[in-house]
Amino acid sequence: MIYQIDTDKLNHLRETPCDFTNPFDLRREGKVFLIGGNLPLFSTLETMYESYCQESSELFHITFGDAEQFERNIEMVRQIKRNFSIRLMGLIAYPLSQARIERVYLAGLDILEIEEDHPGSHDDSGNGNRAFEPASATGIFPRWSVVYSMATTHTTTQEVHDRISLSLASGVIPLLRTGGSGGLWNPEDTKDAFAFLAAEWRRHRVPLKPILPLLRLVTPFVFAEPAGFLRNAIDKLQDRRILASSDLRRHLRTSDAEASFESAGL
Repeated sequence: MIYQIDTDKLNHLRETPCDFTNPFDLRREGKVFLIGGNLPLFSTLETMYESYCQESSELFHITFGDAEQFERNIEMVRQIKRNFSIRLMGLIAYPLSQARIERVYLAGLDILEIEEDHPGSHDDSGNGNRAFEPASATGIFPRWSVVYSMATTHTTTQEVHDRISLSLASGVIPLLRTGGSGGLWNPEDTKDAFAFLAAEWRRHRVPLKPILPLLRLVTPFVFAEPAGFLRNAIDKLQDRRILASSDLRRHLRTSDAEASFESAGL
């Protein structure tokens, strides 16, 4: 699927990374609809519907605000899933308890993106600050439905290689993002890191198609295009079938959870 690394795009990303982590943004980039979780709910849905009708998107991506906005953000997820039949990916930049990870999944998030931990990240489980381990979500989200985003800003290439390998061993998709002009790496190190990432994706046969629209934005990779109208139509039908199966699994899991609450008198 990956042909090569576009050196010009890599250099551009090093200087001006693609930033879509603002919880107040609402815009389209390529085939990705970027949604800020802190935006007003119903006016945002109206704008999204109008834009979606005008031009199709292949992926919705919602950015959660801080931990105090969790309930507001999860309601946005729930309403998007009710009103649009499309894959929904969400970025959360603070640690979550297992209970909240499950709530995010049951609300309708198809793919959970976890940012590399930052100093001072708040842990909502009450255990103080800690790193948000991507593997903590793999028991709830299906395999290859958790993405771990790593920056090249304040780490070494070997550390990134180790994290890529560890993520893949846990069924987590590692994603490398350039850190802008403040990054520590030179262009050759950055290119080598992306080449290592691509090789490991291939070796583990990671299904990248669900997040391909995002990868086209934030990585320097050149991806193979669908071969013809018929192939493209078949791919879209298969993708809808996979998405429908995922929604069915979520529905059954939600029904089981509700039955458990009722039996417990909650």
